[in-house]
Amino acid sequence: TGNCSHMEREGMPVLGTGGRRKGHPCPPGEHEGSLKRRIIAGVLFLPLLLTVCMHAAYLYVSGRSQFEYVIDWLPCLFFGVSILLAACGLCLLLKNRTQRFVCAGISAAILVLLLAAGIYTSVQSSARKSVLSISPDGHMAVLKYERSTGRVTTYQNQILWFARMSDAFPYTAEEEMKLQWLADEACAVTYRSPDDGEVHQYVMTYGDRGNGITTYYVYNVVQGGWGAEGKNTAGWELKTGPEGITVVSPSEGEQVYDSEDCVQFGTLAVALCEGGLPQWTLVLTEDCVVGDDTDVVESGTVALCRVTMEKSAPVYFSRTSLPEGADMEIAPTPSREENGEALRDRMKQTLREDPALSQYEPDPYGGIRVVTEEDDIFWIVRCGVEERYKLFASNGVDVDCQILHMELIAGDSYDCVVRVNEQNTYASASGEGGSSQAELETTYRVMKGEGAYLLVPAGYDTDPTVGLDAPAMAMERDTAGNEDYHFFIPGEE
Repeated sequence: TGNCSHMEREGMPVLGTGGRRKGHPCPPGEHEGSLKRRIIAGVLFLPLLLTVCMHAAYLYVSGRSQFEYVIDWLPCLFFGVSILLAACGLCLLLKNRTQRFVCAGISAAILVLLLAAGIYTSVQSSARKSVLSISPDGHMAVLKYERSTGRVTTYQNQILWFARMSDAFPYTAEEEMKLQWLADEACAVTYRSPDDGEVHQYVMTYGDRGNGITTYYVYNVVQGGWGAEGKNTAGWELKTGPEGITVVSPSEGEQVYDSEDCVQFGTLAVALCEGGLPQWTLVLTEDCVVGDDTDVVESGTVALCRVTMEKSAPVYFSRTSLPEGADMEIAPTPSREENGEALRDRMKQTLREDPALSQYEPDPYGGIRVVTEEDDIFWIVRCGVEERYKLFASNGVDVDCQILHMELIAGDSYDCVVRVNEQNTYASASGEGGSSQAELETTYRVMKGEGAYLLVPAGYDTDPTVGLDAPAMAMERDTAGNEDYHFFIPGEE
C-alpha cells in the first residue's frame, strides 16, 4: 500500500526497541519468566495481606475479649517483615531500574519508621516489659510488667502469639522476677515488692488433676501420709492432719500451717504462708490423681519448694497412705435434686474460671465444649452430641446417629435443659460382627459462656432442671429424617 515504508516493500523486517519485530509475540521463554515473577511476587505479597487481616481481626476482638499480643512490639515486627517481602515482590514486577530504586527507598523508609516505633514502644517510660517462659510440655507463662507502676498482669488462654488478660499480682513488683516451673502446668513467679520490701509469690496454673468439673482445694486433697523420695532427702517430712500441713526441713525444723495460712492458686498449687508471707509452695505434679470418691490425691507425687529469690530446687513427696476414712463408704446416697444442684454448681464454677472454655478438657461423661457464635440451642446441642460420640470413637465401633427429636424442657438460651432422642446404628470398625441398632434418650444441661457452650449429660440419678423454670410454651424440634441432624463417626482401632 501507499503507507508501507521502503524496507517493508523490500521484505526486510522493521525492528522496534530491543530488536523485536513489531507486532510479533514475545518468545515463549520470556512469557514463562514473566509468569514466574508474577507468581513469586504474589507469594511475597501474601504475608502482608495475612498480617493486615490478622491485625484487623485483633483490633476488632481485643476490645471485647481482652486478647493482646504476648509482646507489645510484635505488630511492628510482623508488619516490617511482611512489608520487606512485599517490596521484594514489587521489585520483581518492576522492569525499570529507577522505579526499583524508588520502591526500595520507600520500603526502607517505612522499615525505619517501624523500627523506630518498635524501639519507642519498648523504651518509653510507660512501656510494658513482657516476660515469657515455656514449660517442657509447651505451656507458656506470659507476664507483662509496667515499668512506671510496677504492676504485673498475667495472661492465659494463649492462641499463637496472642493471649488473654487473666489476673494482676496483688502487690507491685520489682523488675527482676524469678520464674520456676514446679510442674508442667504450674509456674511459680517469685518477686520482691517495693510496697513492703518483702518476697511474694504468684503461681500460674494451666491444668487439673480431677475430672475437670469438680473444684477442690489443694489443702484438702493432700491430707494423708507422704514420704520424701530421691537423693539428699534425709530430714525432710511432709505431714498432714486436722492441725494443718506440717513441713519438716533440716534447716528450719518443724513448721505448721493451718487452712488460714494457705493461699490456693488454681487447682494445682497452694502457698504456705506465715504472717501473710509465703514460705513454701506445694504443687500437685503431673502424676497426681484426685479420686472422685475419696476427694484426695490417691496416687502420685507433690512438689514442695521454698519461696526465695535465690536458686531453689523442689523436694518431691509420694503418697504413702490415705487419710483415715477416705476409703470408707460413709456418705449417704444423694437425692436427684442434690445431684442436680452439684451438677449446676460445677458447671457454673467451670465457666467462672474459664468463660471461653479454652483450657477445658472434654469428657464424654463429664462435659462437652461447643465453640460457636450460633444461637440456635437445638443446633448447638446437636453439635455437642456429635462431639461426644467423637470422644467415644477410640472404642473401635462405628456409630451412625440420626437425632429423632429434641425438646427444651427447662430454662432459656443461657442456661437450659434439652432432651435428645436418637437412633444409633453400631458396627465394628473392622467390618466384623455385623451391626446393631438402639434408640437412646439423653438429657443435657447446657450453659452459655463467652463464644462457647458447656454441655453435660445428666445421669438417671440427677435432676438437671434444678433452679430452672419450664418454658412458657413448648419448644421442640422433630428432626427424624433431617440430614442436618445425621452424622457418622468412624471407630478408631
